[in-house]
Amino acid sequence: MASKYDEVAAKIVELVGGKENVVSLTHCVTRLRFVLKDSKKADLKALSETKFVIKVQEVGKQLQIVVGNKVDGIYDAIVESQGISGGGEVDADDNAGGNKGVLNTLMDTISGILVPTLAVLTGAGIIKGVVSFLALDNIGVLDPNSGLYMLLMTIGDGFFYFLPIMLGFSAARKFRCNEYVGALIGAALVYPSMVNIAQTLPIAGTLFEGTKFAMTYYNRFLGIPIVMPGAGYTSSVFPVIVATWLASKIEKWCKAHINDNLRGILTPIITLVVSVVAAYLIVGPVLNTVAVCIQILVEALFNIPVVGGLIAGALLGGGFGVLVLFGMHWVIIGLALSLIAQNGYDYIMACGGIGPMVGMFQGLAICWACRKNKKVRDLAIPATISQICGVGEPLMYSILVPIKKLFAINILGGCVGGAIIGALKTKMYMFGGSGLFGIFNYAGGGGSADIIKYCIGVAAGGLFAVVATLMAYNDEEATRILGK
Repeated sequence: MASKYDEVAAKIVELVGGKENVVSLTHCVTRLRFVLKDSKKADLKALSETKFVIKVQEVGKQLQIVVGNKVDGIYDAIVESQGISGGGEVDADDNAGGNKGVLNTLMDTISGILVPTLAVLTGAGIIKGVVSFLALDNIGVLDPNSGLYMLLMTIGDGFFYFLPIMLGFSAARKFRCNEYVGALIGAALVYPSMVNIAQTLPIAGTLFEGTKFAMTYYNRFLGIPIVMPGAGYTSSVFPVIVATWLASKIEKWCKAHINDNLRGILTPIITLVVSVVAAYLIVGPVLNTVAVCIQILVEALFNIPVVGGLIAGALLGGGFGVLVLFGMHWVIIGLALSLIAQNGYDYIMACGGIGPMVGMFQGLAICWACRKNKKVRDLAIPATISQICGVGEPLMYSILVPIKKLFAINILGGCVGGAIIGALKTKMYMFGGSGLFGIFNYAGGGGSADIIKYCIGVAAGGLFAVVATLMAYNDEEATRILGK
Protein backbone atom coordinates (compact mmCIF):
# COMPACT_ATOMS: atom_id res chain seq x y z
CA MET A 1 0.00 0.00 0.00
CA ALA A 2 1.37 3.37 -1.02
CA SER A 3 2.45 5.72 1.76
CA LYS A 4 2.49 9.51 1.77
CA TYR A 5 6.19 9.23 2.65
CA ASP A 6 7.16 7.03 -0.31
CA GLU A 7 8.47 9.97 -2.34
CA VAL A 8 10.67 11.34 0.41
CA ALA A 9 11.80 7.79 1.27
CA ALA A 10 13.00 7.26 -2.30
CA LYS A 11 14.73 10.65 -2.26
CA ILE A 12 16.58 9.92 0.98
CA VAL A 13 17.77 6.50 -0.20
CA GLU A 14 18.94 8.05 -3.46
CA LEU A 15 20.87 10.80 -1.65
CA VAL A 16 22.64 8.41 0.73
CA GLY A 17 24.10 6.68 -2.32
CA GLY A 18 21.35 4.21 -3.16
CA LYS A 19 20.27 0.97 -1.54
CA GLU A 20 23.51 -0.71 -2.56
CA ASN A 21 25.44 1.78 -0.38
CA VAL A 22 23.38 1.03 2.75
CA VAL A 23 24.85 -1.41 5.28
CA SER A 24 22.06 -0.98 7.82
CA LEU A 25 19.25 1.34 8.79
CA THR A 26 17.67 1.77 12.21
CA HIS A 27 15.80 4.62 13.80
CA CYS A 28 15.23 6.16 17.21
CA VAL A 29 12.49 8.52 18.30
CA THR A 30 13.43 11.35 15.91
CA ARG A 31 16.23 10.26 13.58
CA LEU A 32 17.08 7.75 10.87
CA ARG A 33 20.43 6.09 11.52
CA PHE A 34 22.26 4.88 8.41
CA VAL A 35 25.51 2.96 8.30
CA LEU A 36 26.93 3.32 4.80
CA LYS A 37 29.58 1.42 2.88
CA ASP A 38 30.99 4.66 1.49
CA SER A 39 29.94 7.81 3.36
CA LYS A 40 31.41 9.99 0.58
CA LYS A 41 28.59 8.92 -1.73
CA ALA A 42 26.01 10.64 0.51
CA ASP A 43 24.97 14.15 -0.58
CA LEU A 44 24.69 15.84 2.81
CA LYS A 45 23.72 19.24 1.42
CA ALA A 46 20.87 17.86 -0.67
CA LEU A 47 19.74 15.67 2.24
CA SER A 48 19.56 18.67 4.56
CA GLU A 49 17.31 20.43 2.02
CA THR A 50 14.98 17.44 1.60
CA LYS A 51 11.38 17.71 2.76
CA PHE A 52 10.84 16.77 6.45
CA VAL A 53 14.60 16.70 7.15
CA ILE A 54 15.52 18.89 10.12
CA LYS A 55 19.21 18.08 10.43
CA VAL A 56 21.88 15.80 8.92
CA GLN A 57 25.01 14.85 10.83
CA GLU A 58 27.74 12.22 10.85
CA VAL A 59 28.59 10.61 14.19
CA GLY A 60 31.43 8.13 13.80
CA LYS A 61 30.46 5.88 10.90
CA GLN A 62 26.77 6.62 11.38
CA LEU A 63 24.82 9.07 9.22
CA GLN A 64 21.96 10.49 11.27
CA ILE A 65 19.03 12.18 9.54
CA VAL A 66 16.77 13.98 11.99
CA VAL A 67 13.13 14.06 10.80
CA GLY A 68 11.30 14.56 14.12
CA ASN A 69 8.03 12.80 14.86
CA LYS A 70 7.65 11.65 11.24
CA VAL A 71 10.48 9.16 11.70
CA ASP A 72 8.23 6.09 12.02
CA GLY A 73 6.37 6.82 8.78
CA ILE A 74 9.51 7.63 6.79
CA TYR A 75 11.38 4.62 8.16
CA ASP A 76 8.50 2.28 7.29
CA ALA A 77 8.27 3.80 3.81
CA ILE A 78 11.99 3.24 3.22
CA VAL A 79 11.77 -0.37 4.41
CA GLU A 80 8.63 -1.17 2.42
CA SER A 81 9.08 0.85 -0.78
CA GLN A 82 12.85 0.67 -1.25
CA GLY A 83 13.31 -3.08 -0.87
CA ILE A 84 15.18 -2.91 2.44
CA SER A 85 14.46 -6.00 4.50
CA GLY A 86 12.58 -5.91 7.81
CA GLY A 87 14.48 -4.38 10.69
CA GLY A 88 16.50 -2.32 8.24
CA GLU A 89 19.34 -4.82 7.91
CA VAL A 90 20.59 -4.79 4.35
CA ASP A 91 23.98 -6.43 4.46
CA ALA A 92 24.69 -9.41 6.68
CA ASP A 93 28.46 -8.89 6.43
CA ASP A 94 29.64 -7.98 9.96
CA ASN A 95 32.61 -6.12 8.54
CA ALA A 96 30.63 -3.99 6.15
CA GLY A 97 30.93 -0.29 6.70
CA GLY A 98 34.45 -0.54 8.08
CA ASN A 99 35.65 -0.13 11.64
CA LYS A 100 33.10 2.01 13.47
CA GLY A 101 35.20 2.57 16.57
CA VAL A 102 34.47 1.52 20.15
CA LEU A 103 32.32 4.51 21.17
CA ASN A 104 30.23 4.51 18.00
CA THR A 105 29.77 0.73 18.17
CA LEU A 106 28.66 0.96 21.81
CA MET A 107 26.27 3.82 21.03
CA ASP A 108 24.84 2.05 17.99
CA THR A 109 24.43 -1.24 19.86
CA ILE A 110 22.70 0.15 22.94
CA SER A 111 20.44 2.50 20.98
CA GLY A 112 19.63 -0.27 18.49
CA ILE A 113 18.51 -2.54 21.34
CA LEU A 114 16.70 -0.02 23.55
CA VAL A 115 15.01 2.13 20.90
CA PRO A 116 12.58 -0.58 19.63
CA THR A 117 11.20 -0.78 23.17
CA LEU A 118 10.99 3.00 23.61
CA ALA A 119 7.31 3.61 22.87
CA VAL A 120 6.16 0.81 25.18
CA LEU A 121 8.80 1.70 27.79
CA THR A 122 7.52 5.28 27.83
CA GLY A 123 3.87 4.23 28.01
CA ALA A 124 4.51 1.71 30.79
CA GLY A 125 6.69 4.21 32.63
CA ILE A 126 3.98 6.88 32.58
CA ILE A 127 1.37 4.39 33.82
CA LYS A 128 3.65 3.16 36.59
CA GLY A 129 4.66 6.70 37.52
CA VAL A 130 1.10 8.03 37.73
CA VAL A 131 -0.13 5.01 39.72
CA SER A 132 2.87 5.20 42.09
CA PHE A 133 2.32 8.95 42.57
CA LEU A 134 -1.39 8.55 43.38
CA ALA A 135 -0.57 5.79 45.88
CA LEU A 136 2.14 7.70 47.77
CA ASP A 137 1.69 7.82 51.54
CA ASN A 138 1.30 11.59 51.63
CA ILE A 139 -0.93 11.72 48.53
CA GLY A 140 -3.30 8.85 49.31
CA VAL A 141 -5.59 9.16 46.30
CA LEU A 142 -5.27 5.51 45.26
CA ASP A 143 -5.41 2.54 47.63
CA PRO A 144 -2.45 0.17 46.95
CA ASN A 145 -4.75 -2.75 47.83
CA SER A 146 -7.45 -1.80 45.32
CA GLY A 147 -8.13 -3.73 42.16
CA LEU A 148 -7.55 -0.58 40.09
CA TYR A 149 -4.05 -0.19 41.49
CA MET A 150 -3.22 -3.87 41.03
CA LEU A 151 -4.36 -4.08 37.41
CA LEU A 152 -2.69 -0.84 36.31
CA MET A 153 0.52 -1.76 38.11
CA THR A 154 0.65 -5.09 36.27
CA ILE A 155 1.01 -3.02 33.10
CA GLY A 156 3.48 -0.44 34.37
CA ASP A 157 5.61 -2.56 36.67
CA GLY A 158 5.19 -5.72 34.59
CA PHE A 159 7.06 -4.19 31.66
CA PHE A 160 10.07 -3.24 33.77
CA TYR A 161 10.05 -6.48 35.77
CA PHE A 162 10.25 -8.56 32.59
CA LEU A 163 12.39 -6.03 30.68
CA PRO A 164 15.26 -8.56 30.24
CA ILE A 165 12.95 -10.79 28.14
CA MET A 166 12.11 -7.95 25.75
CA LEU A 167 15.70 -6.72 25.61
CA GLY A 168 16.88 -10.27 24.97
CA PHE A 169 14.60 -10.45 21.94
CA SER A 170 15.70 -7.01 20.73
CA ALA A 171 19.39 -7.79 21.37
CA ALA A 172 19.17 -11.07 19.45
CA ARG A 173 17.77 -9.19 16.47
CA LYS A 174 20.62 -6.67 16.73
CA PHE A 175 23.26 -9.42 17.00
CA ARG A 176 21.57 -11.47 14.25
CA CYS A 177 20.81 -14.62 16.14
CA ASN A 178 17.57 -16.43 17.00
CA GLU A 179 15.31 -13.84 18.70
CA TYR A 180 13.68 -16.49 20.88
CA VAL A 181 17.06 -17.57 22.19
CA GLY A 182 17.57 -13.99 23.38
CA ALA A 183 14.08 -13.92 24.90
CA LEU A 184 14.69 -17.20 26.72
CA ILE A 185 17.97 -15.90 28.15
CA GLY A 186 16.00 -12.95 29.51
CA ALA A 187 13.34 -15.32 30.88
CA ALA A 188 16.02 -17.41 32.61
CA LEU A 189 17.35 -14.27 34.30
CA VAL A 190 13.93 -13.40 35.74
CA TYR A 191 12.81 -16.96 36.54
CA PRO A 192 10.84 -16.70 39.82
CA SER A 193 12.76 -19.46 41.63
CA MET A 194 16.01 -17.58 41.00
CA VAL A 195 14.60 -14.14 41.78
CA ASN A 196 13.24 -15.45 45.11
CA ILE A 197 16.24 -17.62 45.94
CA ALA A 198 17.03 -15.55 49.05
CA GLN A 199 13.61 -16.42 50.49
CA THR A 200 13.82 -20.13 49.73
CA LEU A 201 17.43 -21.07 50.53
CA PRO A 202 19.78 -20.27 53.41
CA ILE A 203 22.87 -18.16 52.72
CA ALA A 204 25.71 -20.41 51.52
CA GLY A 205 28.39 -17.74 51.70
CA THR A 206 29.45 -14.19 50.86
CA LEU A 207 32.18 -13.08 48.48
CA PHE A 208 34.20 -9.94 49.37
CA GLU A 209 32.43 -9.78 52.73
CA GLY A 210 32.72 -6.46 54.55
CA THR A 211 33.22 -4.40 51.38
CA LYS A 212 30.90 -2.54 49.03
CA PHE A 213 31.49 -5.40 46.58
CA ALA A 214 30.05 -8.03 48.94
CA MET A 215 28.05 -10.66 46.99
CA THR A 216 25.85 -13.16 48.79
CA TYR A 217 25.25 -16.56 47.19
CA TYR A 218 22.77 -19.29 48.03
CA ASN A 219 23.85 -22.16 45.81
CA ARG A 220 26.69 -23.40 43.61
CA PHE A 221 27.09 -24.73 40.09
CA LEU A 222 29.88 -27.32 39.85
CA GLY A 223 31.40 -25.70 42.93
CA ILE A 224 31.18 -22.15 41.55
CA PRO A 225 29.00 -19.71 43.59
CA ILE A 226 25.79 -18.55 41.91
CA VAL A 227 25.81 -14.87 42.86
CA MET A 228 22.52 -12.95 42.73
CA PRO A 229 21.91 -9.21 43.14
CA GLY A 230 19.43 -8.29 45.87
CA ALA A 231 16.50 -7.97 43.44
CA GLY A 232 17.79 -10.57 41.00
CA TYR A 233 18.06 -9.48 37.38
CA THR A 234 14.52 -8.13 37.04
CA SER A 235 14.51 -4.72 35.29
CA SER A 236 18.20 -5.11 34.44
CA VAL A 237 19.63 -4.06 31.07
CA PHE A 238 23.23 -5.02 30.45
CA PRO A 239 23.44 -8.66 31.70
CA VAL A 240 20.95 -9.90 29.09
CA ILE A 241 22.55 -7.79 26.35
CA VAL A 242 26.04 -9.21 27.02
CA ALA A 243 24.70 -12.75 27.45
CA THR A 244 22.78 -12.51 24.17
CA TRP A 245 25.89 -11.20 22.39
CA LEU A 246 27.73 -14.28 23.71
CA ALA A 247 24.86 -16.48 22.54
CA SER A 248 25.11 -15.01 19.03
CA LYS A 249 28.77 -16.05 18.87
CA ILE A 250 28.04 -19.54 20.19
CA GLU A 251 25.13 -20.00 17.78
CA LYS A 252 27.30 -18.94 14.86
CA TRP A 253 30.03 -21.40 15.90
CA CYS A 254 27.51 -24.25 16.28
CA LYS A 255 26.05 -23.65 12.83
CA ALA A 256 29.52 -23.76 11.32
CA HIS A 257 30.79 -26.87 13.12
CA ILE A 258 27.85 -29.17 13.95
CA ASN A 259 26.68 -31.80 11.47
CA ASP A 260 23.58 -30.82 9.48
CA ASN A 261 21.55 -33.70 10.91
CA LEU A 262 22.13 -32.59 14.52
CA ARG A 263 22.46 -28.83 14.06
CA GLY A 264 18.76 -28.01 14.51
CA ILE A 265 18.59 -29.71 17.93
CA LEU A 266 22.07 -29.18 19.36
CA THR A 267 22.55 -25.52 18.38
CA PRO A 268 19.85 -24.06 20.66
CA ILE A 269 20.71 -26.50 23.48
CA ILE A 270 24.41 -25.64 23.50
CA THR A 271 23.77 -21.93 22.94
CA LEU A 272 21.27 -21.64 25.79
CA VAL A 273 23.13 -23.75 28.34
CA VAL A 274 26.47 -22.00 27.82
CA SER A 275 25.08 -18.47 27.63
CA VAL A 276 22.69 -18.75 30.62
CA VAL A 277 25.32 -20.44 32.82
CA ALA A 278 27.83 -17.75 31.78
CA ALA A 279 25.24 -15.04 32.52
CA TYR A 280 24.79 -16.23 36.10
CA LEU A 281 28.39 -17.19 36.89
CA ILE A 282 30.41 -14.56 35.01
CA VAL A 283 28.49 -11.82 33.17
CA GLY A 284 26.12 -10.88 36.00
CA PRO A 285 28.73 -10.72 38.81
CA VAL A 286 31.22 -8.79 36.63
CA LEU A 287 28.61 -6.23 35.55
CA ASN A 288 27.39 -5.98 39.15
CA THR A 289 30.94 -5.10 40.17
CA VAL A 290 31.15 -2.47 37.42
CA ALA A 291 27.82 -0.98 38.56
CA VAL A 292 29.09 -0.80 42.14
CA CYS A 293 32.24 1.01 40.91
CA ILE A 294 30.11 3.54 39.02
CA GLN A 295 27.87 3.96 42.05
CA ILE A 296 30.91 4.61 44.27
CA LEU A 297 32.24 7.24 41.83
CA VAL A 298 28.87 8.98 41.51
CA GLU A 299 28.27 9.00 45.27
CA ALA A 300 31.82 10.23 45.89
CA LEU A 301 31.20 13.16 43.57
CA PHE A 302 27.86 13.94 45.20
CA ASN A 303 29.37 13.64 48.68
CA ILE A 304 32.11 16.22 48.16
CA PRO A 305 31.49 18.62 51.07
CA VAL A 306 29.22 21.61 50.27
CA VAL A 307 29.69 21.72 46.48
CA GLY A 308 29.61 18.07 45.41
CA GLY A 309 25.93 17.86 44.50
CA LEU A 310 26.03 21.27 42.83
CA ILE A 311 28.96 20.33 40.59
CA ALA A 312 27.67 16.84 39.71
CA GLY A 313 24.15 18.13 39.05
CA ALA A 314 25.36 21.00 36.90
CA LEU A 315 27.54 18.71 34.79
CA LEU A 316 24.79 16.12 34.34
CA GLY A 317 21.97 18.63 33.84
CA GLY A 318 23.82 20.74 31.31
CA GLY A 319 25.75 17.94 29.63
CA PHE A 320 22.83 15.64 28.88
CA GLY A 321 21.51 17.97 26.17
CA VAL A 322 24.89 17.83 24.45
CA LEU A 323 24.71 14.02 24.45
CA VAL A 324 21.22 14.21 22.93
CA LEU A 325 22.61 16.51 20.23
CA PHE A 326 24.86 13.69 19.03
CA GLY A 327 22.44 10.86 19.77
CA MET A 328 24.76 9.44 22.43
CA HIS A 329 22.36 9.70 25.39
CA TRP A 330 21.24 6.06 25.18
CA VAL A 331 24.44 4.89 26.87
CA ILE A 332 23.60 7.07 29.89
CA ILE A 333 19.95 5.97 29.88
CA GLY A 334 21.01 2.31 29.83
CA LEU A 335 23.33 2.98 32.76
CA ALA A 336 20.54 4.74 34.68
CA LEU A 337 18.16 1.83 34.10
CA SER A 338 20.80 -0.56 35.44
CA LEU A 339 21.39 1.52 38.58
CA ILE A 340 17.62 1.77 39.21
CA ALA A 341 17.35 -2.02 38.86
CA GLN A 342 20.21 -2.54 41.30
CA ASN A 343 19.55 0.18 43.91
CA GLY A 344 15.93 1.17 43.34
CA TYR A 345 16.95 4.72 42.41
CA ASP A 346 19.42 6.72 40.32
CA TYR A 347 21.16 10.09 40.70
CA ILE A 348 22.45 10.41 37.12
CA MET A 349 19.22 10.72 35.15
CA ALA A 350 17.63 12.44 38.16
CA CYS A 351 19.79 15.42 37.19
CA GLY A 352 19.84 14.75 33.43
CA GLY A 353 16.03 14.66 33.43
CA ILE A 354 15.96 18.44 33.83
CA GLY A 355 16.88 18.92 30.13
CA PRO A 356 13.46 18.27 28.54
CA MET A 357 11.75 20.56 31.06
CA VAL A 358 14.19 23.41 30.45
CA GLY A 359 13.61 22.93 26.72
CA MET A 360 9.86 23.09 27.29
CA PHE A 361 10.07 26.43 29.10
CA GLN A 362 12.49 27.74 26.49
CA GLY A 363 10.19 26.66 23.66
CA LEU A 364 7.24 28.44 25.26
CA ALA A 365 9.37 31.58 25.62
CA ILE A 366 10.34 31.43 21.95
CA CYS A 367 6.70 30.94 20.91
CA TRP A 368 5.80 34.11 22.82
CA ALA A 369 8.76 36.11 21.53
CA CYS A 370 8.13 35.17 17.87
CA ARG A 371 4.33 35.44 18.02
CA LYS A 372 4.30 38.09 15.24
CA ASN A 373 6.81 36.25 13.04
CA LYS A 374 5.01 33.53 11.04
CA LYS A 375 8.22 32.01 9.63
CA VAL A 376 9.71 31.35 13.07
CA ARG A 377 6.35 30.63 14.69
CA ASP A 378 5.65 27.79 12.21
CA LEU A 379 8.85 26.12 13.40
CA ALA A 380 8.54 26.94 17.10
CA ILE A 381 4.98 25.83 17.86
CA PRO A 382 5.12 22.19 16.65
CA ALA A 383 8.67 21.82 17.99
CA THR A 384 7.54 23.05 21.42
CA ILE A 385 4.58 20.66 21.44
CA SER A 386 7.03 17.81 20.76
CA GLN A 387 9.26 19.15 23.53
CA ILE A 388 6.38 19.15 26.03
CA CYS A 389 5.88 15.46 25.20
CA GLY A 390 9.58 14.80 25.83
CA VAL A 391 10.90 14.77 22.24
CA GLY A 392 13.49 17.53 22.15
CA GLU A 393 15.32 17.10 18.86
CA PRO A 394 12.88 19.12 16.68
CA LEU A 395 13.26 22.24 18.85
CA MET A 396 16.97 21.66 19.30
CA TYR A 397 17.81 21.23 15.62
CA SER A 398 15.30 23.61 14.07
CA ILE A 399 15.84 26.62 16.37
CA LEU A 400 18.25 26.21 19.29
CA VAL A 401 21.32 24.93 17.46
CA PRO A 402 21.03 27.34 14.48
CA ILE A 403 20.66 30.30 16.89
CA LYS A 404 23.69 29.29 18.94
CA LYS A 405 23.12 31.62 21.88
CA LEU A 406 19.74 29.94 22.49
CA PHE A 407 21.42 26.55 22.64
CA ALA A 408 23.96 27.97 25.11
CA ILE A 409 21.04 29.21 27.25
CA ASN A 410 19.53 25.72 27.10
CA ILE A 411 22.76 24.20 28.43
CA LEU A 412 23.07 26.85 31.15
CA GLY A 413 19.44 26.33 32.16
CA GLY A 414 20.17 22.62 32.52
CA CYS A 415 23.21 23.47 34.64
CA VAL A 416 21.15 25.73 36.93
CA GLY A 417 18.32 23.25 37.41
CA GLY A 418 20.64 20.25 37.57
CA ALA A 419 22.83 21.92 40.20
CA ILE A 420 19.82 22.39 42.49
CA ILE A 421 18.54 18.86 41.86
CA GLY A 422 22.02 17.50 42.58
CA ALA A 423 22.52 19.64 45.69
CA LEU A 424 19.22 18.30 47.08
CA LYS A 425 20.37 14.74 46.24
CA THR A 426 17.19 14.08 44.32
CA LYS A 427 16.52 10.48 43.29
CA MET A 428 14.78 9.09 40.21
CA TYR A 429 12.94 5.82 40.83
CA MET A 430 12.00 4.84 37.29
CA PHE A 431 12.66 5.89 33.71
CA GLY A 432 9.53 6.20 31.66
CA GLY A 433 7.93 9.44 30.53
CA SER A 434 9.91 12.51 29.57
CA GLY A 435 9.10 16.19 29.27
CA LEU A 436 5.99 17.09 31.23
CA PHE A 437 5.39 13.40 32.01
CA GLY A 438 8.87 13.02 33.51
CA ILE A 439 7.73 14.35 36.87
CA PHE A 440 6.26 10.95 37.72
CA ASN A 441 9.68 9.31 37.43
CA TYR A 442 10.46 10.81 40.83
CA ALA A 443 7.52 9.18 42.64
CA GLY A 444 8.97 6.79 45.19
CA GLY A 445 10.83 6.50 48.45
CA GLY A 446 7.61 6.44 50.43
CA GLY A 447 6.56 10.00 49.67
CA SER A 448 6.63 12.94 47.29
CA ALA A 449 9.86 14.50 48.62
CA ASP A 450 11.86 13.80 45.45
CA ILE A 451 9.08 15.18 43.24
CA ILE A 452 9.20 18.41 45.24
CA LYS A 453 13.00 18.57 44.95
CA TYR A 454 12.77 17.97 41.20
CA CYS A 455 10.12 20.69 40.81
CA ILE A 456 12.32 23.18 42.67
CA GLY A 457 15.14 22.46 40.21
CA VAL A 458 12.75 22.68 37.26
CA ALA A 459 11.40 26.02 38.48
CA ALA A 460 14.92 27.47 38.80
CA GLY A 461 16.17 26.13 35.46
CA GLY A 462 12.91 27.02 33.70
CA LEU A 463 12.86 30.58 35.06
CA PHE A 464 16.45 31.10 33.98
CA ALA A 465 15.68 29.72 30.49
CA VAL A 466 12.59 31.90 30.03
CA VAL A 467 14.21 35.16 31.20
CA ALA A 468 17.47 34.56 29.29
CA THR A 469 15.64 33.50 26.11
CA LEU A 470 13.35 36.54 26.11
CA MET A 471 16.36 38.79 26.63
CA ALA A 472 18.49 37.11 23.95
CA TYR A 473 15.90 36.44 21.25
CA ASN A 474 15.92 38.82 18.30
CA ASP A 475 13.22 38.49 15.66
CA GLU A 476 15.30 39.86 12.80
CA GLU A 477 18.26 37.65 13.67
CA ALA A 478 16.01 34.57 13.91
CA THR A 479 14.42 35.34 10.52
CA ARG A 480 17.84 35.78 8.94
CA ILE A 481 19.27 32.55 10.37
CA LEU A 482 16.23 30.30 10.10
CA GLY A 483 15.19 31.65 6.72
CA LYS A 484 18.27 30.24 5.00
